[in-house]
Amino acid sequence: MAGLQDIRRRIRSVKNTQQVTKAMKMISAVKLRKSKERLLALRPYADKMTEVVRTVVTSFQEGSDPVQSPIAQAFLAPREEKRMRLVVIASDKGLCGGFNANVLRQATQFVHGSEGELAYLDVVGKRALEWARKNGYTVDQEFLGVSLPSFAEVAEKISAQAADQYERGEIDALYVVYNHFASALTQIPTVLRIFPMDIDAQEPAPAEVPPLLEPSPEAVLSALLPRFIETTFLHTLLESSASEHGARMAAMDKASSNAEDMIARLTLHMNKIRQASITNQIIEIVSGANA
Repeated sequence: MAGLQDIRRRIRSVKNTQQVTKAMKMISAVKLRKSKERLLALRPYADKMTEVVRTVVTSFQEGSDPVQSPIAQAFLAPREEKRMRLVVIASDKGLCGGFNANVLRQATQFVHGSEGELAYLDVVGKRALEWARKNGYTVDQEFLGVSLPSFAEVAEKISAQAADQYERGEIDALYVVYNHFASALTQIPTVLRIFPMDIDAQEPAPAEVPPLLEPSPEAVLSALLPRFIETTFLHTLLESSASEHGARMAAMDKASSNAEDMIARLTLHMNKIRQASITNQIIEIVSGANA
């Protein structure tokens, strides 16, 4: 009977764990829905912002007037990347499958494979901070426990600092390593160069009417670029948030399924032990009666 008591105790323990994993799955599903809503709401704005920036930059490339603004020169004539600023986005908590391991592995490969010096390192999430300390990297800024409504503040702060550092010649590029949200089951570790942007990566669609830029194309570009950088970085934060909750929801669903399988196996084993015990008792009774 001691064996039966141990099995019953294990079954109760697994059932309690299963209740926790199911609750975490439901919470992650709600958070995923909110992150996806923010992400889908931002995409039209970000796409239009990119289109406008490319249009203005194209007008500069086709013209003959020199560009005086340092931040505009970053897009028109990027310099050699000797010093870079890197932002690594991970999560504050675990239990989300390979979400953190994949993005941190991608960050390690990028740092080791980059020819430029890692001048500044910012981390978003406790797991990214642990990764930096483990590898001996100096962290300039850490953002822990950042909620969804606070993403805009983080994006604005880092983007403004990076733009100022570029103008002062302290950095030559701004990179971010994050998980791109493909679906609730698929997250793609991605390295994105936010600043300077690769203008030639996608040609803008030809406009039917040439845009009128007032007071001047350079003034328009100088005003747009900081906002463009901020929007792009905010987009990566939302992508990472949706990826995290999707990965955690999938991990908790798998854990709940594994718990169900374990309960079934333990129940079957318990029934076999009870069957054997009952059979032995019957044999003893029949043997006693025959004697």
